[in-house]
Amino acid sequence: MKKSTLSILTAVIALSPLTAMAQDAQTSIQTNSNAASAVGTGNLVIQNTDQTSLQDQLNLDAYGIPSTPNAQTSVQVNANEAAATGNFNVIDQNATQTNIQGQVDVNQYLPHNFQY
Repeated sequence: MKKSTLSILTAVIALSPLTAMAQDAQTSIQTNSNAASAVGTGNLVIQNTDQTSLQDQLNLDAYGIPSTPNAQTSVQVNANEAAATGNFNVIDQNATQTNIQGQVDVNQYLPHNFQY
């Protein structure tokens, strides 16, 4: 897990200079790590993670200048680890990750001979 997390974060850092040029760049990075151990009899370990990233943009350019899509980046990393030693132990792990990205760019078109 450490190698994959490192590679994801390296990719985000590598892309950062590109998104820095955008006017309304949005970045969401969420990480979670749960670890548990149970030794004995009849232990219950419950690990639950909910991560939600909502990114929304509305760009209304004027004066006939075309809109440029803005960068949106979302990185969600989750790791659940558990160990149980003994009898009748229960481990319940759940991870829910949701990413919703919306973008609307509206251009204003002016007459061909418009002077500004």
